[in-house]
Amino acid sequence: MKTLSELSSKFFNLLDMKDYEKPETVESDKLCFENSLKQFLASGKKEDAFSVYFCFSEIFKLFGQGYENTKKLLELLSDHEYHSGELLAKHRDHYSHSVYVFALGLAIYANDAAYRRNYLSFYQLKDNGVSAYHFLKFWGMVALFHDIGYPFQLAHEQIKAYVEDVWGKNEERNLFVSYGNFDEFITFNAETRKNLAKVFPEAQPFNNIHDLLAYGLQIREGYDPKTVCPILKERIVNQPRFIDHGYFSAIILTRQLFSLPEYKFDIRYLDVLTAILLHNNFNKYDAPNKHPIRFDEHPLAYLLILCDELQCWDRLAYGKISKRDPIAWDCGLDITTNNLVINYIYDSFITREYDKAMELNVILNKNYREMKEGTFIEKIYEYIETPLQITVKTQEKKKEKRTHLFASDDNFICLCDLAKAIHISYNEHCKSLSSEFISEDFGNLDLEFKMSNIEQAKSYAYKLELINCFFSRKELDYPIVEDFNHVETTYKNNLGFLCREEHVRWVKEKLAMGWKYGTDYKTLEERNKKKIHKDIVPYEMLTVEEQSKDELMVNNIIDLLKKFDSNIKIYNFRIGRKPNLEIAGTGHRFFNDDSEKLKIQVKKILSSFSKTHHVIVRTCFAYGADQLIAECAIELGITLKADLPMPIEKYIEDVKNNTIANGYKFGKEEELKMRHLLAQTVACRVISDPIHTYAAANAYIVKKCNKLIALWDRNEIPLNDKVGNPINRGGTFDCITMARENNKEVIIVDCYR
Repeated sequence: MKTLSELSSKFFNLLDMKDYEKPETVESDKLCFENSLKQFLASGKKEDAFSVYFCFSEIFKLFGQGYENTKKLLELLSDHEYHSGELLAKHRDHYSHSVYVFALGLAIYANDAAYRRNYLSFYQLKDNGVSAYHFLKFWGMVALFHDIGYPFQLAHEQIKAYVEDVWGKNEERNLFVSYGNFDEFITFNAETRKNLAKVFPEAQPFNNIHDLLAYGLQIREGYDPKTVCPILKERIVNQPRFIDHGYFSAIILTRQLFSLPEYKFDIRYLDVLTAILLHNNFNKYDAPNKHPIRFDEHPLAYLLILCDELQCWDRLAYGKISKRDPIAWDCGLDITTNNLVINYIYDSFITREYDKAMELNVILNKNYREMKEGTFIEKIYEYIETPLQITVKTQEKKKEKRTHLFASDDNFICLCDLAKAIHISYNEHCKSLSSEFISEDFGNLDLEFKMSNIEQAKSYAYKLELINCFFSRKELDYPIVEDFNHVETTYKNNLGFLCREEHVRWVKEKLAMGWKYGTDYKTLEERNKKKIHKDIVPYEMLTVEEQSKDELMVNNIIDLLKKFDSNIKIYNFRIGRKPNLEIAGTGHRFFNDDSEKLKIQVKKILSSFSKTHHVIVRTCFAYGADQLIAECAIELGITLKADLPMPIEKYIEDVKNNTIANGYKFGKEEELKMRHLLAQTVACRVISDPIHTYAAANAYIVKKCNKLIALWDRNEIPLNDKVGNPINRGGTFDCITMARENNKEVIIVDCYR
């Protein structure tokens, strides 16, 4: 079984964006999108789902602009769910859910050749990367916007739930919400009717959105428009039982598409709208001559229904009953031609309960029970007609709960304003700029640099926690921070500390985007084209000018946040942060063990301590074990510090010569890897002792640490000669001995040479 991330990433290998309107940034924009989706699939967090929506909106500019023109549609969905969902009996997240649906569709397109062939044949496309770009655009519209009408359903269900709680269920007598002025809401103006007549000259005039949707259903499903239009109207007039969010999503997206002075519209856009209309309720219950959607009659509607039904894992429960009916927290997949196997993973502590009276384990979870009984699959086959063989498996596995979460408001709605403030805060005169100017200036950036600011905004929750602060748009009874250096912490300089953390984050981001350390450029254009940067170095190696830019940004951010409507403030609190735990790393430079297997053991150790502590890893960055432990820290997102026995350039040369002398390779690639590792340290110090060079560095990390991880072959070599003179100092066993003599816990990872 594979992860959804592994399967969906294959889509980007197929993708060719040569028709992209910005060829100069096509590769970086594509990588931004791919990285954002991977990040979301790894975390499942709303703020990472936001990055996917942002990239899609910026790349395809559906409504004439990028994210700014779609943000209300998406942010209101999340906001309404967050604030209103708990008032309902049954309700789960739809914001992150839509991104999971999107990723699942990409995985099916990339791995199920039968579906891909059918899609390409349906739209008369060739099997190439340009066609994948076509699919990305229209599938993205379907998947990411298919639930934007949920606020209308939420409002209806809130009143319904309130009335039923007070007076009980009685559809004939109870109050319900209905929507007025709808004819005006869905009516096309004269210009729109004229434009649609040009696009579909064979059709009857389109007076309103219902006419257009009914025509789309006639083309794809054969449904009679004269029958469909009254049914569509019934979905919003005098509906005591339910409101169909799929219908409202299609209506809202249609209005948005036709809201621009200039727009392009064709049958593909109409397919997007009808796919959204069909996915939830209409085709299941009310369509005339309703039938399962075949994958060769409406590929987008078919795929949306399939992915929407399958995506029932990792969905936050808001409703009262939903919270008591847990769903899977993860899944594994196998997708091949006409075959899909999905393994839903449930928390082992919540799927069953022992009933004393019945003397057996009772399955509480409805979703889990339907999968075990087979009704889950039966429903899917009722909704779609497909050659796809779907197999559902279930697995019980304990989920490790997150602890010591950040106090900052993790609602992604803060991120855009925070990113704009970060962008402009590097400007020395930014405090005099208006919020309108700041938004416009941010909008002119390339996607890579917009995402850089957004990723920086995401990192603020973590960085502020380290100095006992958090951000929120709520009015809270905590001290408001006006100056970071006035916050009491264990750090001597909070401003410098935040700057160091930001530099490390920036280095990691650049490396993920394919940048490398280098100095061979004269202009910014040349630098960006080559993707090399002289500042991919430890913070200590930055020039004073470069360090001052980060200080300027940190100093300005508090005042700039006051300019935006999101009302973000930075607060100070004094308790709740995980305590620091410093772990030193040492070990053999040269060994025969499998490095990846050693990394698994080291990561397991570091991860266990990270649950209860803010772990800081120190190593001397020698070849072999030191750098392996440093890699583990970086891959786990753990703070890393370097304590070097000599200045960095001299040390890199020393490591190179020593490695080659011992018969190992150390060329340009290995040197660049070492430089990149060092660049991701929050502190890089030189422990100067010309006589005991390596021993002094080892002594320093032992002194600073609480624990020592050692990759060691357990060979206790002599540390003194026959007359008591020190020998073999500065090596692994010497470091272990010093740690034991200083009562530091030593954790051995067996490593054989």
